[in-house]
Amino acid sequence: MSSKKNLKKELGLLDVFSISTGAMFSSGFFLLPGIASQYTGPSIFLAYLVAAILIMPAMFSIAEISTALPRSGGAYFFLDRSLGPMMGTIGGLGTYFAVIFKTAFAIIGIGAYAVIFWDVSIKVVSIAATLFFTGFNLVSTKKTSGIQNFFVIALVIILGTFIIDGLYTIFFSDATLAKTTLKTNFSPLFTDGFRGIIVTAGFVFVSYLGLTQITSVAEEIKNPERNIPLGMLLSLLVTGAIYVLGVFIMVSVIDPGKLSTDMAPAATAASKLFRWLPDKAGEYLMIGAAMAAFASTGNAGLMSSSRFPLAMGRDKLFPPIFSKVGKKGTPVPAILLTSSLIIFFILILSEEGIVRLASTFQLIIFMFINFSVIVFRKSNIDSYDPGYKSPFY
Repeated sequence: MSSKKNLKKELGLLDVFSISTGAMFSSGFFLLPGIASQYTGPSIFLAYLVAAILIMPAMFSIAEISTALPRSGGAYFFLDRSLGPMMGTIGGLGTYFAVIFKTAFAIIGIGAYAVIFWDVSIKVVSIAATLFFTGFNLVSTKKTSGIQNFFVIALVIILGTFIIDGLYTIFFSDATLAKTTLKTNFSPLFTDGFRGIIVTAGFVFVSYLGLTQITSVAEEIKNPERNIPLGMLLSLLVTGAIYVLGVFIMVSVIDPGKLSTDMAPAATAASKLFRWLPDKAGEYLMIGAAMAAFASTGNAGLMSSSRFPLAMGRDKLFPPIFSKVGKKGTPVPAILLTSSLIIFFILILSEEGIVRLASTFQLIIFMFINFSVIVFRKSNIDSYDPGYKSPFY
Protein backbone atom coordinates (compact mmCIF):
# COMPACT_ATOMS: atom_id res chain seq x y z
CA MET A 1 0.00 0.00 0.00
CA SER A 2 1.15 3.53 -0.76
CA SER A 3 0.50 6.82 1.03
CA LYS A 4 1.32 8.81 -2.11
CA LYS A 5 -1.08 7.06 -4.41
CA ASN A 6 -4.04 9.20 -5.46
CA LEU A 7 -7.59 7.93 -5.28
CA LYS A 8 -9.20 7.08 -8.61
CA LYS A 9 -11.58 9.63 -10.17
CA GLU A 10 -14.48 7.25 -10.80
CA LEU A 11 -17.57 9.10 -9.56
CA GLY A 12 -19.91 10.93 -11.94
CA LEU A 13 -23.06 13.06 -11.49
CA LEU A 14 -25.32 10.08 -10.77
CA ASP A 15 -22.86 8.85 -8.17
CA VAL A 16 -22.76 12.28 -6.49
CA PHE A 17 -26.57 12.41 -6.46
CA SER A 18 -26.84 8.85 -5.16
CA ILE A 19 -24.29 9.25 -2.36
CA SER A 20 -25.87 12.50 -1.13
CA THR A 21 -29.45 11.27 -1.48
CA GLY A 22 -28.75 7.83 -0.10
CA ALA A 23 -27.07 9.33 2.94
CA MET A 24 -30.17 11.42 3.71
CA PHE A 25 -32.93 8.82 3.42
CA SER A 26 -33.21 6.71 6.55
CA SER A 27 -34.18 7.80 10.05
CA GLY A 28 -35.34 11.20 8.84
CA PHE A 29 -38.21 9.68 6.90
CA PHE A 30 -38.87 6.30 8.50
CA LEU A 31 -38.30 6.97 12.22
CA LEU A 32 -38.22 10.67 13.14
CA PRO A 33 -41.57 12.12 11.92
CA GLY A 34 -43.56 10.53 14.72
CA ILE A 35 -41.12 11.48 17.46
CA ALA A 36 -40.61 15.02 16.13
CA SER A 37 -44.35 15.71 15.81
CA GLN A 38 -44.62 16.02 19.59
CA TYR A 39 -42.71 19.32 19.37
CA THR A 40 -44.82 21.08 16.76
CA GLY A 41 -47.84 18.90 15.96
CA PRO A 42 -49.23 18.64 12.41
CA SER A 43 -46.85 21.33 11.15
CA ILE A 44 -44.02 18.79 11.32
CA PHE A 45 -43.93 18.69 7.52
CA LEU A 46 -43.14 22.42 7.48
CA ALA A 47 -40.25 21.83 9.88
CA TYR A 48 -38.66 19.61 7.23
CA LEU A 49 -39.02 22.47 4.74
CA VAL A 50 -37.40 24.94 7.15
CA ALA A 51 -34.53 22.52 7.80
CA ALA A 52 -33.95 22.17 4.04
CA ILE A 53 -33.76 25.95 3.67
CA LEU A 54 -31.39 26.26 6.63
CA ILE A 55 -28.89 23.84 5.13
CA MET A 56 -28.66 25.69 1.80
CA PRO A 57 -25.97 28.24 2.83
CA ALA A 58 -23.73 25.41 3.99
CA MET A 59 -24.46 23.47 0.80
CA PHE A 60 -23.40 26.42 -1.38
CA SER A 61 -20.27 27.04 0.70
CA ILE A 62 -19.23 23.40 0.63
CA ALA A 63 -19.82 23.17 -3.13
CA GLU A 64 -17.58 26.21 -3.67
CA ILE A 65 -14.72 24.99 -1.49
CA SER A 66 -14.96 21.46 -2.91
CA THR A 67 -14.48 22.71 -6.47
CA ALA A 68 -11.47 24.77 -5.38
CA LEU A 69 -9.97 22.04 -3.21
CA PRO A 70 -11.21 18.68 -4.51
CA ARG A 71 -9.52 16.56 -1.87
CA SER A 72 -10.81 13.80 0.38
CA GLY A 73 -11.32 14.84 3.98
CA GLY A 74 -14.38 17.10 3.82
CA ALA A 75 -14.75 19.58 6.68
CA TYR A 76 -11.36 18.65 8.13
CA PHE A 77 -9.50 19.61 4.97
CA PHE A 78 -11.53 22.80 4.42
CA LEU A 79 -11.16 24.09 7.98
CA ASP A 80 -7.49 23.13 8.15
CA ARG A 81 -6.67 25.14 5.04
CA SER A 82 -8.79 28.18 6.00
CA LEU A 83 -8.77 28.43 9.81
CA GLY A 84 -5.64 26.50 10.69
CA PRO A 85 -4.67 23.01 11.88
CA MET A 86 -6.38 23.25 15.26
CA MET A 87 -9.81 24.10 13.83
CA GLY A 88 -9.24 21.60 11.06
CA THR A 89 -8.53 18.85 13.55
CA ILE A 90 -11.51 19.74 15.74
CA GLY A 91 -13.83 20.07 12.76
CA GLY A 92 -12.55 16.92 11.14
CA LEU A 93 -12.91 14.77 14.22
CA GLY A 94 -16.32 16.26 14.99
CA THR A 95 -17.63 15.67 11.49
CA TYR A 96 -16.05 12.22 11.36
CA PHE A 97 -17.84 11.12 14.50
CA ALA A 98 -21.09 12.85 13.51
CA VAL A 99 -21.16 10.87 10.27
CA ILE A 100 -20.20 7.69 12.10
CA PHE A 101 -23.06 8.24 14.57
CA LYS A 102 -25.55 8.79 11.76
CA THR A 103 -24.24 5.73 9.94
CA ALA A 104 -24.48 3.59 13.07
CA PHE A 105 -28.04 4.82 13.65
CA ALA A 106 -29.03 3.88 10.10
CA ILE A 107 -27.47 0.44 10.34
CA ILE A 108 -29.30 -0.16 13.62
CA GLY A 109 -32.47 0.50 11.60
CA ILE A 110 -31.64 -2.52 9.46
CA GLY A 111 -31.62 -4.67 12.57
CA ALA A 112 -34.78 -3.07 13.94
CA TYR A 113 -36.74 -3.78 10.77
CA ALA A 114 -35.25 -7.26 10.37
CA VAL A 115 -36.77 -8.40 13.67
CA ILE A 116 -40.23 -7.81 12.20
CA PHE A 117 -39.72 -10.92 10.09
CA TRP A 118 -37.09 -12.94 11.96
CA ASP A 119 -36.43 -13.73 15.59
CA VAL A 120 -32.90 -12.36 15.66
CA SER A 121 -30.89 -9.89 17.70
CA ILE A 122 -30.94 -6.31 16.41
CA LYS A 123 -27.27 -5.81 17.27
CA VAL A 124 -26.19 -9.06 15.60
CA VAL A 125 -27.94 -8.08 12.36
CA SER A 126 -26.50 -4.56 12.57
CA ILE A 127 -22.96 -5.82 13.03
CA ALA A 128 -23.38 -8.29 10.16
CA ALA A 129 -24.62 -5.45 7.93
CA THR A 130 -21.60 -3.33 8.88
CA LEU A 131 -19.25 -6.14 7.92
CA PHE A 132 -21.12 -6.58 4.63
CA PHE A 133 -20.68 -2.92 3.68
CA THR A 134 -17.06 -3.02 4.81
CA GLY A 135 -16.35 -5.81 2.34
CA PHE A 136 -17.77 -3.87 -0.59
CA ASN A 137 -15.94 -0.69 0.37
CA LEU A 138 -12.66 -2.58 0.48
CA VAL A 139 -13.14 -3.82 -3.09
CA SER A 140 -13.77 -0.60 -5.01
CA THR A 141 -15.35 2.83 -4.70
CA LYS A 142 -16.95 2.39 -8.10
CA LYS A 143 -18.53 -0.92 -7.14
CA THR A 144 -19.69 0.71 -3.92
CA SER A 145 -21.22 3.64 -5.81
CA GLY A 146 -22.90 1.18 -8.19
CA ILE A 147 -24.66 -0.49 -5.26
CA GLN A 148 -25.49 2.97 -3.95
CA ASN A 149 -27.12 3.91 -7.26
CA PHE A 150 -29.30 0.79 -7.12
CA PHE A 151 -30.39 1.52 -3.54
CA VAL A 152 -31.28 5.13 -4.31
CA ILE A 153 -33.13 4.49 -7.57
CA ALA A 154 -35.25 1.77 -5.94
CA LEU A 155 -35.94 3.99 -2.94
CA VAL A 156 -36.97 7.04 -4.97
CA ILE A 157 -39.36 4.90 -7.06
CA ILE A 158 -41.04 3.39 -3.98
CA LEU A 159 -41.33 6.69 -2.10
CA GLY A 160 -42.51 8.45 -5.25
CA THR A 161 -45.27 5.85 -5.58
CA PHE A 162 -46.13 6.33 -1.90
CA ILE A 163 -46.47 10.09 -2.38
CA ILE A 164 -48.51 9.87 -5.58
CA ASP A 165 -50.85 7.27 -4.09
CA GLY A 166 -51.12 9.23 -0.85
CA LEU A 167 -51.96 12.55 -2.49
CA TYR A 168 -54.46 10.87 -4.80
CA THR A 169 -56.13 9.07 -1.89
CA ILE A 170 -56.35 12.23 0.21
CA PHE A 171 -57.51 14.71 -2.43
CA PHE A 172 -59.18 12.71 -5.20
CA SER A 173 -60.40 9.26 -4.16
CA ASP A 174 -62.87 10.59 -1.60
CA ALA A 175 -64.46 14.02 -2.02
CA THR A 176 -64.89 14.53 1.72
CA LEU A 177 -61.59 13.07 2.91
CA ALA A 178 -59.52 16.18 2.20
CA LYS A 179 -61.94 18.44 4.10
CA THR A 180 -62.13 16.04 7.02
CA THR A 181 -58.36 15.69 7.15
CA LEU A 182 -57.78 19.44 7.21
CA LYS A 183 -60.32 19.88 10.00
CA THR A 184 -59.14 17.08 12.26
CA ASN A 185 -55.54 16.09 11.62
CA PHE A 186 -54.29 19.63 10.91
CA SER A 187 -56.11 21.58 13.59
CA PRO A 188 -54.39 23.26 15.29
CA LEU A 189 -51.57 23.36 12.75
CA PHE A 190 -49.01 24.79 15.20
CA THR A 191 -49.11 23.35 18.71
CA ASP A 192 -46.20 25.49 19.94
CA GLY A 193 -46.13 28.38 17.49
CA PHE A 194 -42.97 29.63 15.79
CA ARG A 195 -40.78 28.25 18.56
CA GLY A 196 -42.07 24.74 17.94
CA ILE A 197 -41.22 24.91 14.24
CA ILE A 198 -37.66 26.12 14.88
CA VAL A 199 -37.02 23.56 17.62
CA THR A 200 -38.35 20.77 15.42
CA ALA A 201 -36.35 21.97 12.41
CA GLY A 202 -33.23 21.65 14.54
CA PHE A 203 -34.30 18.19 15.65
CA VAL A 204 -34.93 16.91 12.11
CA PHE A 205 -31.87 18.71 10.73
CA VAL A 206 -30.02 15.43 11.05
CA SER A 207 -32.19 14.19 8.17
CA TYR A 208 -30.23 16.40 5.74
CA LEU A 209 -26.71 15.82 7.02
CA GLY A 210 -25.94 13.38 4.25
CA LEU A 211 -26.28 16.15 1.66
CA THR A 212 -22.76 17.41 2.30
CA GLN A 213 -21.29 13.95 2.82
CA ILE A 214 -20.12 13.92 -0.80
CA THR A 215 -17.28 16.31 0.06
CA SER A 216 -15.35 13.58 1.82
CA VAL A 217 -14.96 11.77 -1.52
CA ALA A 218 -14.45 14.96 -3.57
CA GLU A 219 -11.04 13.74 -4.71
CA GLU A 220 -12.72 10.82 -6.51
CA ILE A 221 -15.28 12.88 -8.47
CA LYS A 222 -14.91 13.51 -12.19
CA ASN A 223 -15.47 17.11 -13.35
CA PRO A 224 -16.07 18.40 -9.78
CA GLU A 225 -16.85 21.97 -10.94
CA ARG A 226 -20.09 20.68 -12.47
CA ASN A 227 -20.90 17.44 -10.69
CA ILE A 228 -20.51 18.54 -7.06
CA PRO A 229 -22.83 21.60 -6.98
CA LEU A 230 -25.32 20.14 -9.46
CA GLY A 231 -25.44 16.77 -7.74
CA MET A 232 -25.93 18.34 -4.31
CA LEU A 233 -28.66 20.70 -5.54
CA LEU A 234 -30.58 17.92 -7.30
CA SER A 235 -30.24 15.78 -4.21
CA LEU A 236 -31.64 18.50 -1.92
CA LEU A 237 -34.57 19.24 -4.25
CA VAL A 238 -35.58 15.60 -4.59
CA THR A 239 -35.04 14.73 -0.94
CA GLY A 240 -36.71 17.87 0.36
CA ALA A 241 -39.79 17.27 -1.79
CA ILE A 242 -40.08 13.65 -0.65
CA TYR A 243 -39.64 14.61 3.00
CA VAL A 244 -42.21 17.41 2.96
CA LEU A 245 -44.84 15.58 0.90
CA GLY A 246 -44.22 12.23 2.57
CA VAL A 247 -44.55 13.61 6.09
CA PHE A 248 -47.63 15.61 5.03
CA ILE A 249 -49.23 12.32 3.97
CA MET A 250 -48.29 10.65 7.27
CA VAL A 251 -49.94 13.48 9.21
CA SER A 252 -52.99 13.22 6.95
CA VAL A 253 -53.70 9.51 7.37
CA ILE A 254 -52.45 8.71 10.89
CA ASP A 255 -54.56 9.54 13.93
CA PRO A 256 -53.09 12.70 15.55
CA GLY A 257 -53.11 11.07 18.96
CA LYS A 258 -51.03 8.13 17.75
CA LEU A 259 -48.52 9.83 15.46
CA SER A 260 -46.26 11.14 18.22
CA THR A 261 -45.74 7.63 19.61
CA ASP A 262 -45.42 5.84 16.27
CA MET A 263 -41.87 4.59 15.66
CA ALA A 264 -42.70 3.47 12.12
CA PRO A 265 -45.02 6.18 10.76
CA ALA A 266 -44.16 5.49 7.11
CA ALA A 267 -45.20 1.84 7.42
CA THR A 268 -48.35 2.83 9.34
CA ALA A 269 -49.30 5.33 6.64
CA ALA A 270 -48.62 2.78 3.90
CA SER A 271 -50.98 0.32 5.59
CA LYS A 272 -53.78 2.85 5.05
CA LEU A 273 -52.84 3.47 1.42
CA PHE A 274 -52.01 1.23 -1.57
CA ARG A 275 -55.58 -0.07 -1.71
CA TRP A 276 -54.89 -1.39 -5.19
CA LEU A 277 -52.40 -3.89 -3.73
CA PRO A 278 -53.19 -7.13 -1.84
CA ASP A 279 -53.67 -6.98 1.93
CA LYS A 280 -50.59 -5.63 3.78
CA ALA A 281 -48.60 -5.47 0.54
CA GLY A 282 -48.29 -1.69 0.83
CA GLU A 283 -47.01 -1.93 4.38
CA TYR A 284 -44.46 -4.57 3.41
CA LEU A 285 -43.40 -2.45 0.45
CA MET A 286 -42.67 0.47 2.76
CA ILE A 287 -40.78 -1.80 5.15
CA GLY A 288 -38.69 -2.91 2.18
CA ALA A 289 -38.09 0.74 1.28
CA ALA A 290 -36.99 1.42 4.84
CA MET A 291 -34.51 -1.45 4.67
CA ALA A 292 -33.16 -0.08 1.38
CA ALA A 293 -32.89 3.39 2.91
CA PHE A 294 -31.01 2.19 5.96
CA ALA A 295 -28.71 0.12 3.76
CA SER A 296 -28.13 3.09 1.44
CA THR A 297 -27.28 5.40 4.33
CA GLY A 298 -25.07 2.83 5.98
CA ASN A 299 -23.19 2.16 2.76
CA ALA A 300 -22.69 5.84 1.89
CA GLY A 301 -21.79 6.70 5.47
CA LEU A 302 -19.08 4.08 5.74
CA MET A 303 -17.62 5.06 2.36
CA SER A 304 -17.46 8.80 3.02
CA SER A 305 -16.53 8.77 6.71
CA SER A 306 -13.57 6.49 6.06
CA ARG A 307 -11.98 9.33 4.04
CA PHE A 308 -11.55 11.48 7.16
CA PRO A 309 -8.80 9.33 8.73
CA LEU A 310 -7.27 9.09 5.25
CA ALA A 311 -6.94 12.88 5.02
CA MET A 312 -5.79 13.27 8.62
CA GLY A 313 -3.26 10.48 8.12
CA ARG A 314 -1.83 12.36 5.14
CA ASP A 315 -1.33 15.39 7.39
CA LYS A 316 0.22 13.24 10.15
CA LEU A 317 -2.60 13.94 12.61
CA PHE A 318 -3.45 10.24 12.51
CA PRO A 319 -0.85 7.45 12.37
CA PRO A 320 0.70 7.27 8.86
CA ILE A 321 -0.86 3.87 8.19
CA PHE A 322 -4.26 5.54 7.72
CA SER A 323 -2.93 7.53 4.75
CA LYS A 324 -2.23 4.38 2.79
CA VAL A 325 -4.30 3.36 -0.25
CA GLY A 326 -4.55 -0.29 -1.25
CA LYS A 327 -3.91 -1.91 -4.61
CA LYS A 328 -7.55 -1.46 -5.59
CA GLY A 329 -7.41 2.29 -4.95
CA THR A 330 -9.31 2.19 -1.65
CA PRO A 331 -8.09 3.39 1.79
CA VAL A 332 -8.06 -0.01 3.49
CA PRO A 333 -6.78 0.97 7.00
CA ALA A 334 -9.18 3.94 7.16
CA ILE A 335 -12.14 1.76 6.16
CA LEU A 336 -11.27 -0.88 8.75
CA LEU A 337 -10.91 1.75 11.50
CA THR A 338 -14.24 3.34 10.61
CA SER A 339 -16.16 0.07 10.46
CA SER A 340 -14.69 -0.94 13.83
CA LEU A 341 -15.88 2.33 15.40
CA ILE A 342 -19.36 1.90 13.90
CA ILE A 343 -19.62 -1.57 15.44
CA PHE A 344 -18.38 -0.19 18.78
CA PHE A 345 -21.00 2.59 18.86
CA ILE A 346 -23.76 0.20 17.81
CA LEU A 347 -22.95 -1.84 20.89
CA ILE A 348 -22.78 0.95 23.50
CA LEU A 349 -24.85 4.03 22.47
CA SER A 350 -28.57 4.88 22.43
CA GLU A 351 -30.30 6.09 19.28
CA GLU A 352 -31.77 9.40 20.50
CA GLY A 353 -28.53 10.62 22.04
CA ILE A 354 -26.67 9.86 18.82
CA VAL A 355 -29.13 11.88 16.72
CA ARG A 356 -29.09 14.93 19.00
CA LEU A 357 -25.31 14.99 19.24
CA ALA A 358 -24.80 14.54 15.51
CA SER A 359 -27.29 17.29 14.60
CA THR A 360 -26.00 19.85 17.11
CA PHE A 361 -22.32 19.37 16.33
CA GLN A 362 -22.94 19.42 12.59
CA LEU A 363 -24.71 22.78 12.84
CA ILE A 364 -21.59 24.18 14.50
CA ILE A 365 -19.35 22.70 11.80
CA PHE A 366 -21.53 24.23 9.07
CA MET A 367 -21.17 27.63 10.71
CA PHE A 368 -17.38 27.30 10.57
CA ILE A 369 -17.50 26.17 6.93
CA ASN A 370 -19.54 29.23 5.96
CA PHE A 371 -16.94 31.36 7.73
CA SER A 372 -14.22 29.52 5.79
CA VAL A 373 -15.60 30.82 2.49
CA ILE A 374 -15.33 34.37 3.81
CA VAL A 375 -11.74 33.73 4.91
CA PHE A 376 -10.74 32.23 1.56
CA ARG A 377 -12.26 35.09 -0.46
CA LYS A 378 -10.99 37.91 1.75
CA SER A 379 -7.49 36.44 1.82
CA ASN A 380 -7.19 36.80 -1.98
CA ILE A 381 -5.19 33.59 -2.27
CA ASP A 382 -4.09 33.06 -5.87
CA SER A 383 -4.45 29.29 -5.67
CA TYR A 384 -8.06 29.59 -4.47
CA ASP A 385 -9.92 29.44 -7.78
CA PRO A 386 -13.26 27.61 -7.34
CA GLY A 387 -15.07 26.38 -10.42
CA TYR A 388 -18.32 27.24 -8.64
CA LYS A 389 -18.98 30.26 -6.42
CA SER A 390 -21.60 30.45 -3.70
CA PRO A 391 -24.40 32.85 -4.72
CA PHE A 392 -25.46 35.97 -2.79
CA TYR A 393 -21.88 36.69 -1.67
